Amino acid sequence: MICDYSRIDTTPGAVGENAMFSPPAGFEGDTKAYWSWLKELEQELRFMARLFTGPNRCQSLTVIGPYAEAFQAAFRKVCDQRERERLAFARNQTK
Repeated sequence: MICDYSRIDTTPGAVGENAMFSPPAGFEGDTKAYWSWLKELEQELRFMARLFTGPNRCQSLTVIGPYAEAFQAAFRKVCDQRERERLAFARNQTK
């Protein structure tokens, strides 16, 4: 399946190329429950972060659905961590 990482749908039960971070149908949890569910997809989230950090970064991200803000907060956290790791690696390479 092709994933379009520039547009994310967080609507529970959503299907298709934009629904990789959509919880299952019937999911009615709050933000903390969504973050807990999202934790299971950490590797996928970290892969996505690689596309949005560094010199060849993706320029746009559209997030829709009831968990859009929760996804964006979690994604920012992962991107910030990725950027710190990238900079630390670069510093170690110049020593």
